Amino acid sequence: MSLATEADLVQNPALGAALLHTFTLEYCEQNRNKSGPPITHLLPVLPMLLHEETVQELYRRHYEGGLLLALSENRTLTIGLQERMQSTVPRTMRALNLALAAGLLTYDPVEDQVRVAAKTRAEFSSGAETKPMHAAATRLGYWFATVRIEQLCSYLRIKF
Repeated sequence: MSLATEADLVQNPALGAALLHTFTLEYCEQNRNKSGPPITHLLPVLPMLLHEETVQELYRRHYEGGLLLALSENRTLTIGLQERMQSTVPRTMRALNLALAAGLLTYDPVEDQVRVAAKTRAEFSSGAETKPMHAAATRLGYWFATVRIEQLCSYLRIKF
């Protein structure tokens, strides 16, 4: 992948919106559509999915126990995640705003939950580079929905 292509992928809010939609769709499915992720759950998503090493470790993992196994086998995945998350907040918010404007997601400020508006998975057609990202987004949605936030922060070594 060329440097220009990587920069285009990372800086593209449409890709971020599609990935957040994929993540939220799986998160909501795991909660039987009773609840969606709070905005804080979205903050580490793009920094993880726009990090090639993390995507390569996650996208083929089994759902049950896959996150813990990936983190135990490759302890470098969490290095720098806190800093990447903090520096990516504006990009995450632009992607979320685009997903909301495009009708992919909705936000309930009373419940502080992001919900799925469009049930069809949003695919970003830039080639094979994004397929593993979407697979990893689905897995992150599953893992984030099935693990308490305190455990997730401990696993990922992040804080809000």
